[in-house]
Amino acid sequence: MDAHEAARATAGPLGGVGAGFYFSPQAVARATGCGIDVVSLYACGRGGVLGDVSADEVDRVFAFFKPGMISGVVESGRAQATGDILAAHVASAADYAQATFGGIDPVVLGGFNEAAQTVIDGLPTGRWPLVDGYRALPVPEDLLAQAYWRAVILREVRGGVHTEAVAESELSFAAACQFDRGDDYYRLHGFGDDDRVPETDEALAMRAEVEEETEDRMAGLFDVLDASGLEALVAGALAFEGAVFAPVAAD
Repeated sequence: MDAHEAARATAGPLGGVGAGFYFSPQAVARATGCGIDVVSLYACGRGGVLGDVSADEVDRVFAFFKPGMISGVVESGRAQATGDILAAHVASAADYAQATFGGIDPVVLGGFNEAAQTVIDGLPTGRWPLVDGYRALPVPEDLLAQAYWRAVILREVRGGVHTEAVAESELSFAAACQFDRGDDYYRLHGFGDDDRVPETDEALAMRAEVEEETEDRMAGLFDVLDASGLEALVAGALAFEGAVFAPVAAD
């Protein structure tokens, strides 16, 4: 297995698994404990890793949402919260990991954790704000939560790389979102019919080029791993993905 194969094999699993805790029952419970809804926990919590920044800055970093959508949620959530939103966001990830991934072989978890940390240690700083924010937070102590936390960070890495690739292309973020994962995803991000662009062969080709560029850049980041490290990273990502459909709680 080479780095390109690993980048391709982990893209879908890490994308879904790394975001799995956002609106999970565990996140709902943590949000309720903070006096806010789970959407506010997502926007304020994930945005909270950026530090003491304005709602407009969070909105800018969340590039694939319609401008103004995230800032509105953040302003409202911050005003209503009765607890530490960032702490609740982080805790919801650990809660979700314990409830979902307890059946994964510890050897697979350990291999993934080590490989993921090697990749994370080799990342540049000052390039992807969300990645820097998550990396600056304390790492959980137990293996299960630790490995999942690193999966979350790798999801943000791909998101940051993809954001760069779109920004450097001729596609707008709205158009990139339009051609990704269907209409429900597009509307979830605040876009509507008035925001659409024609679905031309040229536009779809540009979208495909952005995906290819994203994969190439991720492969470059995975080059710090040898073949066994790449295999461990893929095995762990697939195990996480499989556990989502057959969760087993940890003891």
